[in-house]
Amino acid sequence: MNDHLLPHSLGSALKPYVKLAALLEGVVATPEQMVDRLMRVSPPLAPHLAAPPDPQALVRDLLHLRLIEPLENGMYRCWGHLAGAIEVQALRYAALTLLVPLPDGTYDLPVLRAPFDGLPHPPDAWPHHETLLPWYAEAGLVRQRHDGLWESLPDALQPQPASTACIRVLNAFLEQVCQARAWQTAAQPVDDALPPLDPALLNERIGEIQRELLIERDVILRIYRALIAGQHVVLSGPPGTGKTHLATLLPRVLWRDAEPTKVMLPVTDPRLPPDAPPQPTPVYRQGYFVDLTTATEDWGVRHVIGGIAPQIVRDQGRTSLVYQVRYGCLTRAVLANYGSDGATLPKEFRRCEVRHNGVRYRGQWLVIDELTRAPIDAAFGGLLTTLGGQRAPLAVPADDGEAQVPLPRDFRIIATLNSFDRHFLHQISEAMKRRFVFIDILPPTGALAAAESTVALRNALRRLHELQVVERVATDGGHLAWEGFVTITAEDDAGDAVPRYRVTWDHADGERAFDHFWRIFRAIRVYRRLGVAQAEAVCTALISGVVVGMAWDAALDAALADTLADQLQVLTRDEQAVLLAYLDHAGDAERFTEQVRAILSELPVARQRSHLALLSDADPAQHLTSLDLQLIDAALLQRMFALDSSLLIDGRSLFAQRLRTFVAERGL
Repeated sequence: MNDHLLPHSLGSALKPYVKLAALLEGVVATPEQMVDRLMRVSPPLAPHLAAPPDPQALVRDLLHLRLIEPLENGMYRCWGHLAGAIEVQALRYAALTLLVPLPDGTYDLPVLRAPFDGLPHPPDAWPHHETLLPWYAEAGLVRQRHDGLWESLPDALQPQPASTACIRVLNAFLEQVCQARAWQTAAQPVDDALPPLDPALLNERIGEIQRELLIERDVILRIYRALIAGQHVVLSGPPGTGKTHLATLLPRVLWRDAEPTKVMLPVTDPRLPPDAPPQPTPVYRQGYFVDLTTATEDWGVRHVIGGIAPQIVRDQGRTSLVYQVRYGCLTRAVLANYGSDGATLPKEFRRCEVRHNGVRYRGQWLVIDELTRAPIDAAFGGLLTTLGGQRAPLAVPADDGEAQVPLPRDFRIIATLNSFDRHFLHQISEAMKRRFVFIDILPPTGALAAAESTVALRNALRRLHELQVVERVATDGGHLAWEGFVTITAEDDAGDAVPRYRVTWDHADGERAFDHFWRIFRAIRVYRRLGVAQAEAVCTALISGVVVGMAWDAALDAALADTLADQLQVLTRDEQAVLLAYLDHAGDAERFTEQVRAILSELPVARQRSHLALLSDADPAQHLTSLDLQLIDAALLQRMFALDSSLLIDGRSLFAQRLRTFVAERGL
């Protein structure tokens, strides 16, 4: 929660800042003079301070606490309305008006998000709780209960008797705050069906998703169709195709507000007093925030719905073990739509927005990654009626027995499933399958496939640059350049949602290595439909190999052997044998064809038919239903395997050695 951005120059308590502001009443000072005055006070205001604070950091903290006013020529003074304020008033003022800087240069006002509603909340329900809860307690705004929860005191946001200018300013500020919080309550979503989108807006949002993920438009439409029809969705497919990313991105992007709402919010400029007239502020709301959780082998009802669990409670230095209701992932996600923090049931089930890291969302959904790693029917079996669309409530445990929680009409579950592991993990019963729509997410084809190689290279370079492995990488919007090697430029086309790039290589060996990698990768895809993420992993290993001093061909060989080979262990011996033949004879179409025919001719009829079916799928123009091996000719194989020239790596490579090991020995 960016707690390092909160005031800390005088330590963790709020009182030293307030006392320093009182010392500055009627004084105009530079930052250095403020520090000098601070260090001359006896006894010290901040006794735990080991050294004088940085003057600029101190001024920044006092500005964010709304305690000083900036003047010309780098001078500052205590705000005039703080003159004569007693300490308890100044503490209340500073705690409530505090501003927290955001990465985009604006400021967050925590009091707008803090749950000042008199109800108990866990610490993490409060913004910047590690710092602000002690400050709120110091200012007499909150208290901690014996069970570790925190609740606001009844008068926390109420106006105080206007005995000083400080209180008059604070009361005016709190009036604005209460109006803004009331608007937030009034603007909460109603429990309604998931709204269909305007066709033009839908196309625009699909294009936005495609620019981040290489997913076919028709696939996104199928998911959208299922969601607005009230169905939950399982995204199935090979690893690395972007299933989890899509599951988290699509709900947020598709249902994002098309236009902002103008709201009168308190001024969040530290140069202005807190009671400055409010300004109309555009407020956007994202679609749906997703709670991402990964299914595991030990999942049961307790992990999905909830149950009694032990919990350590610390109160006034004492530690005790208690047993409390702890809700599971589905219950927490549903309760978030009713303003719950996931630890307690709300007094009433009234829909509200969800906020996460200061961002507003229409609501919250649940995304379950690797669904079949859990015993689905054991964990979800009691939810068949609830998930079946009959508007049956969710029965959850409560302190006094059981509570019925209504499932929001726009709530959805999106799950992901690795199709390669489907037969090695838990199965889903037919009854549970009827509660979901299963949609395959496959590697890109057509125009999206043309962008795939560039996207993998670009993402690999970005990641290695962030890790400081690759230097001399310049990024500027859609432009990325690795000095001396390659330049990637995005070519925007307002009429085309498919990302297009121009790639310019300045290094012949690098260009050749990546070209040969993609020839090998596409040959592998004849038998195993690997996703873009796998290609990106190989690109990352290839580039980092070159950076540490390996030759391009050696780096490519090592990248394939170390990153990709183990994922080919599940291929059949004949599939692995064809890939080995390709490494040796990629530049000799006739010789490669002879090798493929020889491999297929030795197979039993059933296995031969299966292999021919894979080749047929890789070349949709052909329909290899006959077992006549004469159909396998050089022209046919050229369409599936690039056979124009020899590869940088051959049958003597590390990668080939790994494949031969798999041919000889089945299993790990």
